[in-house]
Amino acid sequence: MNIDAHFHVWQIGRGDYGWLTPALAPIYRDVSVEHWWAQAQGLGIARGLLVQAAPTRAETDFLLQQARQHPERVVSGSPG
Repeated sequence: MNIDAHFHVWQIGRGDYGWLTPALAPIYRDVSVEHWWAQAQGLGIARGLLVQAAPTRAETDFLLQQARQHPERVVSGSPG
């Protein structure tokens, strides 16, 4: 099984991506697990690890929510 060890999702409207501005036009848009999956599945990727795009508690909560909503795509869990 191939696992993507690093991918991001974000919703600009959440407001905590200070680095993400219109100057970064190619990526200045919402990116969802579905967007990532559309690219990953054609490369033989089965699942992926979400990585924070903002250093905030709200981002952590958002990513945990994404993992719960997409357990078949996002690797999560705790050791042991």
